[in-house]
Amino acid sequence: MLQNYELYLILNPLLEASKIADEIKNIESLITKELSAFNLKIDEEGLRRMAYPIRKQWNGFYALATFDLNLLDAAKLKILEKKLNLIDSLFRYLIINQTEYLTQKGKEKLRDTEINNHRELNKGKRKKVSLPDFQGLRAIDYKDVEYISQFVSPYSKIFAKSRTGTSAKFQRKIANAVKRARHMALMSFTARHLEG
Repeated sequence: MLQNYELYLILNPLLEASKIADEIKNIESLITKELSAFNLKIDEEGLRRMAYPIRKQWNGFYALATFDLNLLDAAKLKILEKKLNLIDSLFRYLIINQTEYLTQKGKEKLRDTEINNHRELNKGKRKKVSLPDFQGLRAIDYKDVEYISQFVSPYSKIFAKSRTGTSAKFQRKIANAVKRARHMALMSFTARHLEG
């Protein structure tokens, strides 16, 4: 049985373009050799400003690798993680099993609405409504910072579901997405980095 995974990574922005290409090829060969992965695709997002500095750098080179993996080979991910930890130019990485996420995305029946903010949806209502349920969402992507940032206060604290009207199921998904976005420097942990 095949599982779909994604590896999101941030490389040192001070590297030359040729060095970045070499590092990405090195990571590509690690994925294919160590994991025996199928359908590997690497999307280079390029240089991007991070929400907080990592190793005194405010910018990072982002890349996203997606691949399929046999369920029996999933244990080999630990070996890949050990090897990724040895790459000095790799600032940060995140490996996620996207199988369930993609399944849920495939089942989505999105409502045709211009409302995309929980404040707009619940304006003047005593009983608040869950925005993701109203929109017909079934999964939340941690890379969609614009969407998930509405569930976070100006002080970088996740709003309680009583304030946003979010259902318990989606509150867990949003919290998970925010934590992943913070780890990958897409969102800040504290308000002091918001001004940058």
